[in-house]
Amino acid sequence: MIKRYGPRVELTCKVILAGDQSRYEGRVLDVSLPGCLIECVHSLHVGDYVQLRLFFPDQARPMNVPLAAVRWVDGTKVGVEFIRSSKDDQVRLASLVHDQIHSIGRTDQWRESFTIPRTAN
Repeated sequence: MIKRYGPRVELTCKVILAGDQSRYEGRVLDVSLPGCLIECVHSLHVGDYVQLRLFFPDQARPMNVPLAAVRWVDGTKVGVEFIRSSKDDQVRLASLVHDQIHSIGRTDQWRESFTIPRTAN
């Protein structure tokens, strides 16, 4: 297992992803300071770069992430790392994660396991 940068908190909200001449909707399933887990039926690939607009609950305006990278894909679930965002949006995200952690009194650490495919001999 790989230790993550920080805790992930469950948070469901709409997200708009924009890539190479395409725009599509998805749903955020959880969020952390460096990224989020998105469910999206559009085909994304590891290494793709996208722009995100996250519509967090109870917030007047969406969080803009002008540059994010797809780090892993498992079916319709996509792990995305935030690469570039404004200082204001970084503060908003940190506050949101902090508030969610304290409102539930615990954190669920997201864990990732890997299966290495065997090659035919």
